[in-house]
Amino acid sequence: MFPALSFHVVGVSHHTAGVQVREPLAFTAADTSGLLAEHHAAGRTALLLSTCNRTELYWTGERDLEPWFRELSMARGADVTGALTRLDGGGAVRHLFTVIAGLDSQILGESEILGQVRRAGELARAAGTTCRDMEMIFAAAVGAGRRVRRETGLGRHPQSVSSASVRLGLSIASAAPRVLVIGAGEAAEGVLRALGEQRIGQVMLVNRNPERAAALAGTWGIEIRPWSELPALLGQADLCFVATGATRPFVSKAMLARAREGAARELVVMDLAVPRNVEPEARAVPGVRLLDLDDLQRLACPASDGTVASMGLARAEQILLEEMARLDLALRGRAIAPRLSELHRVGAELAERESAWALARLEGLDERERQVVREMAQRLVRRVLYPVSRSIRLDEASEGETDEPLTA
Repeated sequence: MFPALSFHVVGVSHHTAGVQVREPLAFTAADTSGLLAEHHAAGRTALLLSTCNRTELYWTGERDLEPWFRELSMARGADVTGALTRLDGGGAVRHLFTVIAGLDSQILGESEILGQVRRAGELARAAGTTCRDMEMIFAAAVGAGRRVRRETGLGRHPQSVSSASVRLGLSIASAAPRVLVIGAGEAAEGVLRALGEQRIGQVMLVNRNPERAAALAGTWGIEIRPWSELPALLGQADLCFVATGATRPFVSKAMLARAREGAARELVVMDLAVPRNVEPEARAVPGVRLLDLDDLQRLACPASDGTVASMGLARAEQILLEEMARLDLALRGRAIAPRLSELHRVGAELAERESAWALARLEGLDERERQVVREMAQRLVRRVLYPVSRSIRLDEASEGETDEPLTA
């Protein structure tokens, strides 16, 4: 499938790089728009996907954007030596499909990636860095991802980083824990939802933006506390989830040491942010157990607990193969459309020319009879061109037949 398709991806993910490498490459929406503006100014197509699991640049065309990504990584202090993955053509398409389906995520089947890809696409369209082929590929991948969730166990048992972190945190923390959630974005909302499903009653929410916190509190019926009380609340909690959009750690080792001085029970801190919100050095604080996304992957990956088969992974892969074959045919049809259009244009000119030649030699015909001659010429040309057009389409389709596996 996808012969000679000029579609590419380069980036880093949780497969190849720890959170310390990924966090310098975590881009806000404003960061992404600024970077895409560079590509727009240079006349390049590009889409930048930045999540807690991965930062990847997708593009079409013959220009090689891998050097740009490497330079960007170096400028932001990210050493991607040995961590960078590059795929082209069909390999890039297969990768995108598995990413959007949640099969390449840190948490197998996680449901948040669809929204993240949608927002990445919106930013690329706003920047003017998409094209028809890229739109077709991403739309097909999103459709395949939705179908996977609709037709397999991955959709019936949705996973997310937030829900996995809640399960892990509750399994480690003291019984009947007092829970503190710091943040009010998508990840924090996912934590609150999972806590509600577990019927955890003692939950406090802290966020710099009180309006956003109030909206979540109203939804989940939890207590809001002022940001100024954060140090004291860290001293009272048994389990803390930190998930804000801060670009550097704001929970320091010293803050946690002061907060936990004299505390009787251990505090489990789940840092779900990229970049990290808690200083990694806080792991040394007595009475504090700090876990980040790398720890979550190591301790809570569903693939390690025997549930992969029950989630319908084989069926999910089959769905992706079917949808990629459908996309391949659509792209081939788009590629040959100009050839077929030109063929039929020449045929229409031929019919008009030959009917004019015949009518010039047939005197005394009324208008109805003249129209019959024109239509006969058009029908003859169409009958001749139909098998030619069909042969071209079949040739394109047969070239795309393959039994290649889903993963590159």
